[in-house]
Amino acid sequence: MMATSQIPEWLAVMRAMTGIVETPGDADNPKIMAMAGEIARTYPEMADYCAQYNHDSVPWCGLTMAYCMTMAGIRPVFGPTDTDKFLWAQAWDDPSFGTKLDQPVPGCVVVMTRSGGGHVTLYESTSGSNYICRGGNQGDAINTSSYPKNSVIALVWPNSAAAELPRRELEEGSTGADVAELQTSLGIPADGDFGAMTEAQVCSFQAAAKLGADGVVGPDTWAAVDDLDARMAAGENGLSDELCGAIVELVGKSPLVNYSWKDRGKAPRAYLNGMANAFGVAVLELDEGLPRAVEMAQAQRSDDQTDALTWYRSEFATKGMDNSTAGYDTLRHLFVMMIALGMRESSGLYYCGRDTTASNTSSETCEAGLFQTSWNIRSCSANIPPLLTEYWDDPNGFLPTFQKGLTPNAAGLGSYGTGDGARYQFLAKFAPSFHAFVTGIGMRKLRKHWGPINRKEVEINKDADTLLSAVQEIVQAEPIPVPPEPIPPVGEVATVDIVTTGKVIVTVNGVAING
Repeated sequence: MMATSQIPEWLAVMRAMTGIVETPGDADNPKIMAMAGEIARTYPEMADYCAQYNHDSVPWCGLTMAYCMTMAGIRPVFGPTDTDKFLWAQAWDDPSFGTKLDQPVPGCVVVMTRSGGGHVTLYESTSGSNYICRGGNQGDAINTSSYPKNSVIALVWPNSAAAELPRRELEEGSTGADVAELQTSLGIPADGDFGAMTEAQVCSFQAAAKLGADGVVGPDTWAAVDDLDARMAAGENGLSDELCGAIVELVGKSPLVNYSWKDRGKAPRAYLNGMANAFGVAVLELDEGLPRAVEMAQAQRSDDQTDALTWYRSEFATKGMDNSTAGYDTLRHLFVMMIALGMRESSGLYYCGRDTTASNTSSETCEAGLFQTSWNIRSCSANIPPLLTEYWDDPNGFLPTFQKGLTPNAAGLGSYGTGDGARYQFLAKFAPSFHAFVTGIGMRKLRKHWGPINRKEVEINKDADTLLSAVQEIVQAEPIPVPPEPIPPVGEVATVDIVTTGKVIVTVNGVAING
């Protein structure tokens, strides 16, 4: 596939021929006449038609186009009648040859009307209300000329080169299917309209990808988006689709969905669904003994100045929830507290951006996401920095679950600064479970990071614990796939042990063996 920074081969051929001029009078420019001969040699069935071109005073824009396509290995348009063949400029608007585009891209075929008939040429760029095009018979020469957009009847890309179609540059104000494609890749509603929300997410992604955050989607940004798509397709959230669905069903049956959090109201169902699934992943990670899960699940420590569970020990005790022993109960209670923290900090909105009234204006201190955690939290635990690399490599973090039914806004999606801090801000909203794990570790090591925890505004809800207990039960009940035993290679001896109380007849390679 042609890289987006390259030009199509037929445009390269046209550029190489720029400067060829029609010979005045009865003489002919042999280079123009040779084009017909080359087309005939390549496509013998077109030889008779090519032979009709006998003087360069005959309009030759279509001939030049056919030659460039031929040299690029693309069959020129060649329909049943003269007006369906390549010398007729408007014949190039033919669905059997090419697909119409909504917007021009370098090298697309531009079919237009003009005084005395039609014209066919190749698009190079745009200047105001005109297209700058390169083609033959433009002032009796191959050159670049300016044509009004309103004279164009079709922008065409060869069907046989569909895989090489470069994507156009997008920016605020752009519309179309490619905008919707971009929006889908970046995890925002795909309405095909590049507005303020899309620009904010593009800038946030560009900063995360360590590109210039200008909001313009050019070749480098498209390449980074393609890479993001590939990483998403190759990765996974950590739970099977069936298990995710079962967890969502548990959430729907929980009284927690109707609970009115103080000053916040009911939690978005998407938030509860997402947090329940994130907890499911944490359970599996504790099963595996991953250090980050072990750290989140450690018994409450004696230092209530750093450990949020210790700071809240009396509140947990009131609900009959004990955190004095390391393990699943303590991990679950941490997520109970985290669910409540998310409601205080963001009302359960995954796309919540930084507090613009705060003075934390570096990418390291800028708050982001559900829990308004900033990247400087990483200093409290060696288990946090590797999460950034892990989730950048596989950004699956239950975004569709956390966002269902919600519409983000530009202010929330925007990020601040550059470097790893900017990458963190993007991932906190693009992969919410990543943000949950960073926050969960931080709550055990640096609880003063969050004002609502310090002020004891976080509500410990017993229904949340009951829900997560049910999630834990079905997660741990799901069978772990066991790989099959390898089949011995042909020629090796296979040993089979059989224990029975009756007669056994074994057939090996069609031969019965009595035992």
